[in-house]
Amino acid sequence: MTNFNPKELAALYLSADISDIWQASQSYAVIDHPSFGKISPNDYRAKYHQKPCPFCGQKMFHGKLAHSTNNKQEAIARGYEYLDKNGNKIINRAGNTYFHPHYVTLDHKLNKARCPERMFDSSNLQIMCWKCNNLKGDNNAYELQHNLNYLQDLAEETLHRYPLL
Repeated sequence: MTNFNPKELAALYLSADISDIWQASQSYAVIDHPSFGKISPNDYRAKYHQKPCPFCGQKMFHGKLAHSTNNKQEAIARGYEYLDKNGNKIINRAGNTYFHPHYVTLDHKLNKARCPERMFDSSNLQIMCWKCNNLKGDNNAYELQHNLNYLQDLAEETLHRYPLL
């Protein structure tokens, strides 16, 4: 389970098979990270508990016992519900478990269903909160758009503070 051949992963076709392999590997050191060495997806996410999301700046959370519940009403009472990009109320959910909107996720820059051979490639993984990951969806340009929006906001704020003479 701990070693995957990228050529074998590239041969995967069914999304259910890809998802099964990803889920089964969560506690195994399958990612060769340049700073952390061999690390499991769970341990990788845990390193970012209480750190800011690189996209929204909100503090991210890790730890299923403290930041999730199996009860939808409790999730709503805890404030886990938020509006998606279409204005619909949603709660992050995996199976029967509801998670904090800023729970740490490992996002695949290139979707693992399209490039399964890059599923455990550290250069294809990025940390972000679940809410931002949901907003990103399958948009491979999300990071570029986010950076562009940030630069535009910075330019507008600068012009507002320091008007042209």
